This record gives sequence, C-alpha cells and structure tokens, in this order.
Amino acid sequence: MTLHAARRSHAPDAAPSSTEIHQKDPGARTARRSAALLSALLLAVPAPALAAPAGPAAAPKASDPVELAIAVDESGSLRPSDVERERDAAARIALGEISASSRLTVLGFASADNDEQSAVDEVCPTTELDPVAREKTGECIDRLARRDKGKGAGTDFPAVIRQAVTRLGEHATGRPRILFLLTDGKLDVGDSPAYGADKESRRENGERELKKALAEAARAKVQIWPLGFGQGIDEGALDAMAAGGYQGGCADLAAARPRAAVVPDSRTLGNALQRAFAGARCLVTDPPVEDRPPADISLRLSPLATLATIVVSKGDPEVKATYYDPRGRKVEPGTRADGSTFELAGAGGEVESLRITDPRPGTWRVRLDAPEGHRDRLASVAVQWRGTVRSSIVMTPASPRPGETARVELSLQTRDGEGVSDPRDLRRLKVSGVLTGDGFRPRDLGLGDTGENGDSRAGDGRFTGSVRIPKSADGSLKAVGVLGAVGLTADHRPFLTRTAPVNPDVRAELRVDGTEVHPGQSVPFVLMASNDSGEPRTLRLYLQDTEPGAVTLSPTEVTLAPGESLNREGRLTVDDGQRPHRLTARLEVLDQGDHKRPLDAKLVAVDVTPVPAWWRQIWDDWWGAIVPAAILLLGLAGYAVWRLRRRATDVDPGGLRLRLTVSDGSGERTASEIPVPSGRGPWYRFDVLDEFGTDPRLDPRPGGAYALQRNPRGGARLRTPGGAVQDLRLGDDTPLSGDVHLRVERNTAAGTRSPRTPGVPRWFAGLTSRRRPVTAPTAPGRDDEREPTAHDPYPRSSYDDDLSDAL
Repeated sequence: MTLHAARRSHAPDAAPSSTEIHQKDPGARTARRSAALLSALLLAVPAPALAAPAGPAAAPKASDPVELAIAVDESGSLRPSDVERERDAAARIALGEISASSRLTVLGFASADNDEQSAVDEVCPTTELDPVAREKTGECIDRLARRDKGKGAGTDFPAVIRQAVTRLGEHATGRPRILFLLTDGKLDVGDSPAYGADKESRRENGERELKKALAEAARAKVQIWPLGFGQGIDEGALDAMAAGGYQGGCADLAAARPRAAVVPDSRTLGNALQRAFAGARCLVTDPPVEDRPPADISLRLSPLATLATIVVSKGDPEVKATYYDPRGRKVEPGTRADGSTFELAGAGGEVESLRITDPRPGTWRVRLDAPEGHRDRLASVAVQWRGTVRSSIVMTPASPRPGETARVELSLQTRDGEGVSDPRDLRRLKVSGVLTGDGFRPRDLGLGDTGENGDSRAGDGRFTGSVRIPKSADGSLKAVGVLGAVGLTADHRPFLTRTAPVNPDVRAELRVDGTEVHPGQSVPFVLMASNDSGEPRTLRLYLQDTEPGAVTLSPTEVTLAPGESLNREGRLTVDDGQRPHRLTARLEVLDQGDHKRPLDAKLVAVDVTPVPAWWRQIWDDWWGAIVPAAILLLGLAGYAVWRLRRRATDVDPGGLRLRLTVSDGSGERTASEIPVPSGRGPWYRFDVLDEFGTDPRLDPRPGGAYALQRNPRGGARLRTPGGAVQDLRLGDDTPLSGDVHLRVERNTAAGTRSPRTPGVPRWFAGLTSRRRPVTAPTAPGRDDEREPTAHDPYPRSSYDDDLSDAL
C-alpha cells in the first residue's frame, strides 16, 4: 500500500484527503516531490567523529542508526496547505530512512488551552524503522492536522522540545540525536493556563521556559534544525532555537552547526531540506541536476567517498531510472559488484534512492526513460556522500635542533592510500597544523598548498609549512595536521620525534623519487648514513601511512659499525594485486639506539599504472632489438623485391627484333620481321605461318608455339614448339625448317638497352639516363615505322620507344 492510499483508508476524518488538498493547493504535489528529493538521503550516514585512531580508516557499516524526532506545528497560525506540506516533509523523512535500526518519533504540537487538551501529541511513538514500521509511520503521520480555534490552536515550543529531548534520550546509545522542528516560529501560549493567569504573564513565562527547554536540549546533546513553514515566518525565533540546542557536529565548521532554513513555498522545500540534511548528517552534497526524460544525467563521486546515495525525484512514477557506474556497467540493485554494494529504495514511486557502499570514484550516470505522455515534468537527480580522508606528515630535518627552522609537509590521502589532488576535493578541505613538545607552547605550522613559502606546487594535495623550533625545546616534539570538512572523517596522523643534539653521532638521509610502476614492480630508494659514535648502531626503516600489504620495504634494518658510512640502495615493491591509482606512503628511518629518534623521513608518491598488453610488454623490453631487426627485415624484403624485378628485367626480350629469312636459288631474302616490345613478360610468344610454304611469316600472338626471352649471360633463348630451349647469339641464323631461318638481333631502330651498372637496378639506371636520338643506320628497304597489321597484335607505341630507350 502506498503512503497516499494509506492516508485515504486509515484517516478519513482526521483531515482533508490528499486529493482534496491538491485541488485546493496545486503546489502541494510539487512540495511532495521537492521534499522527496533529499528526504530519502536523511540518516543515510552517521556524523563522523572529529578524530580517528591511527591506521587505515574503516569503511562505514551498511547500517548507521540515529535517534531522530520530527515535531510538526499544528497551530492555527498555519494554513491547511502549510500543514499538508509539513506532513509531506515528515513522511518523506520517515520513508527515506535507510537504516532499519534507527529510531523515529513523530510529534504533533500546538497548545493546551484547557485541562482536556494536550499541547503535544505523539502521533508516531518511538519505533525502530524496519520495513513494517515504515508503512505504519506513514499512516500515523496522516493524523497530523491543523487545530482550529478553541481546540488548542496556540504554539507551545517548550512542551514539544522537552518531549523530544525525553524521547531522544531514552536509549543511552551514543548515537547522534537530531530534532527537526517544522513550524512558523511563532510562540503562542497566551491562552494556556499553565503559563500564568493573564496573557502578559503567560507570554513572559513562555519565553522563559523556552530558554530553559533549549538549555536542556543542549545538555542532552540534542541538535535542533528548524524548518520554517507558513506565512509571516519568525526567522529570528527559528535562528534562536537552532542556536539554543546542542552545537556539536561532525566538524568544527559553520556548515555543520545547526541552523534554520525558511521554506516559503513548495519550490524551495527541496533545496532547504538538502542543506539541512547535509548539515545535520554531515554529508557532502552538490546541487541537484534537472532534466526531462529521456535524459542522461552525470554525477561525480570523489575518491574520498565511502558511502553515497543517489536520489532521483522523477516527478512521475512512470519514469524509470537506470544506474551506470564509472566503467559504464549497469548497476543491479541488491547485489555486490566491484567491491560495492547497492540498495534501492522507493522503486516504482515518484522518488527513489540508490545507496552505494564503497562506491567506485568517477562519473556515474543515471538514465531516465518514460513512456509517451509522461515526459513533460522535470526530474532531478542529486547525490550526497560521506567519506574518509587520511594524512601523512613529515618534518625536515626529522630531528631538528632547538632554534632550527624545520619544514613540515602534509600529504592527504583517501582511505585506500590514494593521493588527493583533484581541485574539487581540495576545495572542500580546511587544513591546519600544530607543533607541540616539551619546554614550549604550541606553535602553528602555517600549512598551505599555495605554491609559496616552500610549497613545491599549488593544488597538488601537499601542504607545506615551516616552524622555528623554540630554543627552550627539550625532548619530544609532535607535529600534527588537522583537517576539518563536512562529511569527511579526518585521520589525525602525528609525526613524533625528539630534538637533536648540536652534533649528532648518527646521521641518515633518504632519497626517493616518485615514479610510475606496474603492479609487482619496484621503486628504488637510497639510504645514506654515518656513525661517528664509539659503538655499533642499528637503523630501522619503516613504511607507514599506506594500506597494509600494498608496498613491501627492503631492507628494513641496517647496522653501522663505529665510524662506518654507507650508501645503500633499497626497494619499495608494489604488490602485484594493486589496482591502478596513486599510492602514497611515508618512508622513515629511526635510530634504534637513541630512543628510536627519527633521522629522516620522506613522503613517497607512486603512480600504479595498469599492466600493459603482452605486445606492449615485449615492445618495452625488447624495442632496442626489435627496431634494428625490423630495419633489417625491411631491407631484406626490399632486396628480395629488387632481385625479382631485376630478374624480370634481365630476361625481358624487349628491344630485340626477330627476322625470318629464306635461302633459295636467288640468295637470302627477308621474309618477315617484327620488333619485340617491352613489358610483355619474360617470354615473347609468336608463331611462324606458312613455315614450309613460299611465304613464311612471323605472327606474334600470346599463345604462339615459339617463345623468346633474353639470356642473362648474353644473347637470347628460344623455346621451340616441341618445348626444347636453345641458346642463341644475336645476329646468328637459327634454322627452323628447310630453307627458313630465324635471326634475333638488336632493334637498332628503337635504340638498344643501356648496359646495366653492377649493383644498381636497371630501372634506376633508366631514370638517370638521358635520352639520345637514334643514330644507328637502318638496312635498305626496311620500314621499322610500319603501320600495324592484322598479324601484329602488339603495335609499336611511344611507350615502347620510351621503355626500350630506358632499357
């Protein structure tokens, strides 16, 4: 059963129905959606403590209970629509609670003007908010209603504050105690006999009792967060009630102290609740992002976040929200993946929230979809989170002398040991530092990340300061960095040391540079040390302020003989299971023989990068051999191609001429002749027509029975129809049949092929040669420039001339 259905079925006579009120006040529905935007976030996380013990900070548990009371003003100074908005806000607060162990009390209040009336009604008695109790809470909140005149329509703040303090303190659990006071702020006990005999005395006594009630709330550590509803809101009274309760919070910052918020209309309710919830519960929050579905909304989650809630105010229950993590993977509520757990509440309603434990940092995406006809209303998506920040601090020199100036560096880390350097995260932080010790009063370290006063680079997450050690210092020294920020649990990590004598017997220095490594690789460092004492001294090396097992240190101990000096290399080995991130730590060397006095300390920052693909590893390891080998292979391939082309050029018969002669009684005569063009392949094919007749002729054709090519050793080769190959000398006659002979000679009409330069490709020699006019004489009666005939399928062309000349 939904909340609105429960209201209609269980309280028909207590107040107008939700439908009726929405008809009278169109803003009421908007108020319900706006209030829902952040009410689902309420109580999602507890208020972190001001300090945490040294060592890795623990992630918040899945259940973070609190003691919560909601007091709703029912006085006659409010309109029915104002009370409806108060009811709506109270219901959203109750239904938005995630922890099933939190206890909630809902109080309605006005005044008691006679003995039969009560100023305070416990409409929802204190109960743990398990799933069944949540539904019942929605039903009892519906009984809240504006009181008319004659029914105790005044406003008795002392009575409701004392009632809330009593209920919030019934269980001594040490949980945060929070009272949300929904009212217009107007104290009115003028008709209440309990405060005196007349209106004036009742007013004075009411104001006096209110101060006492606020003091009681402060002593009981009850925070009061007023939210102003109605017309003519008394903002001064709301501020006074916020200041009168308990002022302790998650951090010593103004944003964490209780304060009032005015809600003049429905549209401002969401932002007012967001600010109040973030301050009361110590959450980090960003302004909500609005859009109409279908839409993709992106939200950033800092690496500092350990617990986050994404709240979607859809504006229409038909809108569907789908969540994607920074890797683009769809989130499945109720599951655990990538080290995170996901819990979805309110699915199917106008407001839903996704609670994420140990969220992956980065940009999360919320996809909003809606069917046609349900896309006209703005939907908003907001995220609130809490987190943990750690610190690592060093002093240089690690053991300063009295009167000496020391430099102090503070590096911020996430709880996983990752360095904090994003400007958006650094802007949330307020860092300071103090030096304490024997023989002097505390000194400010003046830490800053401005790139000035010794700070190496602005905005890198390393805060640097300097302090002069008082001359009165004698003994122990302690430098501590202090961080203040709403929503962040600070880890106060001290640097403990002692003042050094003027001329220390044992000295040491560490040298280590930040670098990039893959999981399983090592970072080198150098230890330089000397021992001027008369006895052996043992130096101990420590690696601190990093997650356990992330880095292995070697060596961990070094012994120096009297008068010995050393310069030794060590290794910081990153565990092979580390994910890619910036890993930070503090490397320190101590003198075991001098009360473990620090000799030197350095902050180490290592960027752990992903292991590259196998081909990239081979390239990184063997590129020095791969490059020459590749050049050699390319050279061999080029040589092979050149040899093949040279071979083809060597046997190309282009530039030769075939002459067919016949010997008869009248002597020798030329019966037919044809020039051999270039570029037709290694064999030039032809036939001899009418070989045994009176008119033999040469007939070039691709499928001819005869074939001719050059002989690379000189002359030519002739393949006869029977397949036999015989070598020919240029100018000699080769008998074919009877009186028919074949003579192969240079085609002097087209020029001869240029002699090939040894070692130089023929085509290159051709490019560099200069064409010369043909001067060779032609035989009488020969027509080398004859027109092509039907028996000459390869007529001469300028291309043949050019290529022949080049050859």
